[in-house]
Amino acid sequence: MSVHESWLNSIESYRSEVLRNTGISLQLPPPSLAELKLEYLKVEPGVTIRARLPFLRKFTNPVGLYQGGFLSAAIDEVFGPLSYLTAGRPCMTLSMNVTFIRAFEEKMAHCLVDAVVVRKTTNLIFMRADVLTQEGEMLAHAQSHVTILREEQFKRAEK
Repeated sequence: MSVHESWLNSIESYRSEVLRNTGISLQLPPPSLAELKLEYLKVEPGVTIRARLPFLRKFTNPVGLYQGGFLSAAIDEVFGPLSYLTAGRPCMTLSMNVTFIRAFEEKMAHCLVDAVVVRKTTNLIFMRADVLTQEGEMLAHAQSHVTILREEQFKRAEK
């Protein structure tokens, strides 16, 4: 079983557990994961997640390069589960800053998103991500700060 398949199985069991314990029905995996065709390659809970993002023409800008907003969404699709695995509960993004260094071009076929936890406090998680070509050249880097939700906060978000 691939890392990606294993990850999807584990989030399905988490979804079932949350529904059983809280009555909250989470949509896991989120539709954005399937839409972006992101594939998880490495998952170390509370430490790092690596994912592969294929170049999809439907996410290009008028000159045929991967649009930055969709690349940002893919980064967030890695930060999201990393924050949950670190906190052991849902989190909410407070900020995410992405700096683009060079374009993600179709000839690259795919890129890699490597996210790591920089620091966790009682209420916050600080993360960093690099977006790399297959050869290891940096396309972009990002930082995210999330707040760890208390149970009453994510119950309220469900309504």
